[in-house]
Amino acid sequence: MQIRIGQEILSREALLDSAGLLAEFIQASGDTLIWQHDDQRVEVLDLVGGFGSTLLGHNHPELVETMQHSLSANRPMWVQGAQRPIAKQLREVLAEKLKRETGKQYQLIILNTGTEAVEAALKHAQYEYFQRLNQAQTLSADNWREFMARLSRNELSIDESFYRKAELLLGQEPIESIEELQRALQFRNQQAFNLPAKIAAFKGAFHGKTRGSLATTYNRDARLPFIANNPDAVFIEDCDSFKQTLSSWQSQYWQFEFEPLRLVAKPINQLAAVIYEPIQGEGGVVPLAQQYIDLLNEIKQSHPDTAIIADEIQCGLGRTGHFLESVARHAPNDYITLAKSLGGGLCKISAVAIDASRYHQEFSMLHSTTFADDDLSSAVALKTLALLERDDIIHKTQSLGEAFLSALQNLANDYPDMIAEVRGKGCMLGIELASQSDHPSATISGLDKENVLSMALAGYLLHRHHVRLLPSLGKRRVLRLQPSSYFAHQNIAKVIDALKAAFELIRAHKVAPLMSHLIHADINQLAYHERLQHPLREDSIPSGIEKVAFISHLIDQDSLNEIDPGWRVFDEYEQEELNHHILPVTVPGVLARRKITSISGREIELVLYGIQMDAESIEADRRFNRSKVIRAQVHEAYRLAREEGCKLVGFGGYTSIVTSNCCDFTYNTPAATSGNALTVAASINTVLSSAAQHGIDLKKATVAICGAAGNIGQVHSAILAKHCHKLTLITRNASATNMNDTLQVICEQLYLGVEQQISGGKLLESCKEWLTPRIGDDKPEVIQRELKSILLARGLVVISDNFSDCQQADVIVSNTSSPTTVFSAEHIHPHKPVLISDVAVPRDVPQDIVLARPNVKLIRGGVVNLTQNPEFTLPGMLLPKGQVYACCGETILLGLAGAFTHFSMGALTCAQVEQVQALAAIHGFELDQEKPQNDSLQAVS
Repeated sequence: MQIRIGQEILSREALLDSAGLLAEFIQASGDTLIWQHDDQRVEVLDLVGGFGSTLLGHNHPELVETMQHSLSANRPMWVQGAQRPIAKQLREVLAEKLKRETGKQYQLIILNTGTEAVEAALKHAQYEYFQRLNQAQTLSADNWREFMARLSRNELSIDESFYRKAELLLGQEPIESIEELQRALQFRNQQAFNLPAKIAAFKGAFHGKTRGSLATTYNRDARLPFIANNPDAVFIEDCDSFKQTLSSWQSQYWQFEFEPLRLVAKPINQLAAVIYEPIQGEGGVVPLAQQYIDLLNEIKQSHPDTAIIADEIQCGLGRTGHFLESVARHAPNDYITLAKSLGGGLCKISAVAIDASRYHQEFSMLHSTTFADDDLSSAVALKTLALLERDDIIHKTQSLGEAFLSALQNLANDYPDMIAEVRGKGCMLGIELASQSDHPSATISGLDKENVLSMALAGYLLHRHHVRLLPSLGKRRVLRLQPSSYFAHQNIAKVIDALKAAFELIRAHKVAPLMSHLIHADINQLAYHERLQHPLREDSIPSGIEKVAFISHLIDQDSLNEIDPGWRVFDEYEQEELNHHILPVTVPGVLARRKITSISGREIELVLYGIQMDAESIEADRRFNRSKVIRAQVHEAYRLAREEGCKLVGFGGYTSIVTSNCCDFTYNTPAATSGNALTVAASINTVLSSAAQHGIDLKKATVAICGAAGNIGQVHSAILAKHCHKLTLITRNASATNMNDTLQVICEQLYLGVEQQISGGKLLESCKEWLTPRIGDDKPEVIQRELKSILLARGLVVISDNFSDCQQADVIVSNTSSPTTVFSAEHIHPHKPVLISDVAVPRDVPQDIVLARPNVKLIRGGVVNLTQNPEFTLPGMLLPKGQVYACCGETILLGLAGAFTHFSMGALTCAQVEQVQALAAIHGFELDQEKPQNDSLQAVS
């Protein structure tokens, strides 16, 4: 079963919304947008620029006037199959401009969008290839007919040596007759004529998202679901390697030359086209490397029939300070695709320019579209070209680009920890952010690893500084700046100051002011009075140590605050709202790596994976969404642990519950364990020790087990039954089957206690009186079945769904799966000594219950001491050094024991508890762990 998670299941709108970027802009002019925000109109400085479309700004007044004039003239918009003079004029003007730039005559095709322009270019290149093969086939057939005609006129003579040469050249034998020569020649030539056309693009390329253009788009996430293992398109990374590939694409067919008679090979080049962006936009504003330019020119010289397609959709028409960036880079351009800026930021229009010497007139019948050549967009495009000339846009973009690049480079010099590189030209610039994967803040580090920190920064810049930027689609760590050519130079300082403010927040680990806009809160930076102390994430761990993993989740506000102290300035409700905003784009991440040592000297590495969901959000997901979100997160964490090379994965709390105590992974590797066995062992040991200290004679005591129908409660009940007088089994909404299973386990353990003649509480002693005479005479299952009836009939075991029945108990062990507390003072006897072991995470029992019931001793069940690791801590667990929750401790213990097989998976047994107790003694784990009554600790497991 494939479980998808994070960004891969989000819509574009949901992803933008997660960063607070899904704003409503109601007006635009030049480089300014008007944002309707909280009933206010806010001016926003726009550097997204319509993804490169608004080179002349938003709603350029002369372009708007052109549109209005075109509409008010009531000219027919759609008159396909008729003369369309404005579109014709556009083709002529654009062709003339391209001729001045390149010195070549081009045939222009007017279309609608950039991806359609790429589709048309690729189709025409493939059509060229088809025509070359078709012509070769025709020539081959004509050549054979001439050969036969000359034979018939006795102008040729064929001897045995000619046939032998033909055998070697054609790779066919025997050839001993004209008929066999014909068959061999036709077979060999047809193989060549059937070869498919090949297309090459470059690493990092983006050429569109329709199916044809998608084949040349490098982004695997966008491409593979639709075009997987496409053998006809390759991506160039290494030039030498591609040259070898190109050599393998050179084939040949054979025909006769007659004076003298011989077979001659004629070449067939399968590479129909190479498409490139002079500056890759979606790939991260990356200028095409010079080695690739040299390769293009080499292909142009050695294989002139290959169409070289310059994709200038984003960088063309002056955006980079040159009308064509391919010309500026001295790169070949048999075809040129244009779009975006051609429509002046108002119309959807694109164009393909094809070298007139290569153009096939009939192609206009093979690629047509309903909405191309319309008067409106053609008129706007004509006016756009006129404005580019009149306003000297190329000089404007050059000047603006130089000023912007200088300011950005100074910023990069001041913030080398924030900016990896600044690049681009003119009004097409990019800031590649430095990696923050090792940032002390778990939030900033996690967002960076998921490639959404750039989006978080963009959200902050929009909300707090009213500057609009967006990351590149193919390289999320790059923020693109695409201002209009009219962008005011004085606004550069505003952009730089906004970026500085964002970088200062990241440097200071101030998560709250960076992200508070997502919940419409205004966090003052002064709320941070001191430098934040983040928990250590990674120990110094030698290589070669075997790894185990543990999957944890948040419990409450305190655990989140320890993992990332930057969240402390938010209250509980703000944290919950912000977490809901962030969760959809996150996946589990590594919170810590720890080296742990056994008293035997053996060492292992523990890798802690954290899921950013707390108990309440998980419980809501279980109730309303069938655990879809939390299970997806757990499965992803398990997958990451497998890729990490972990030999065992431990689960705790809800991560165990939602996977049916790890049964989701029964047939998977690495091995899995729920942590339940050591949790019960630690709880039982502590109860046995603490009862006597608190003045409770356990042999005569009534023990209440809350959550008795659950896996942990069931085994607690069975073991403590041998030590107490009476049992009260509390369950909430449990099925009769589950409680029957609990009773069955209790009776089995009592029977074994009698059979093995161990000493225990009054309940076990009573069972000895009843059962001893019958052991050996009757079948165990018969005796146990009758014992169940006796225990219930005599009230030695009571089943209840009312927590008030705990008032009769001397000892209470609680381990429900409730996200909130389930006990109050009214549930507990007001006077006699009462011992409560709270094993649940989050807590079942409020810590302040001892104020209302001073007779209560409250202990935290399920905690162990790592005696050999006194400095051990894990972020989010809020335990003193050297302690760990038993669910995680079980993973560590099994790792130290080298027990890399499924352990406490599915139904827990008393035998597993005994096994893990023995292992704990061997490796120095102290299970008798009593906690003080005012303990403020919280679990993450």
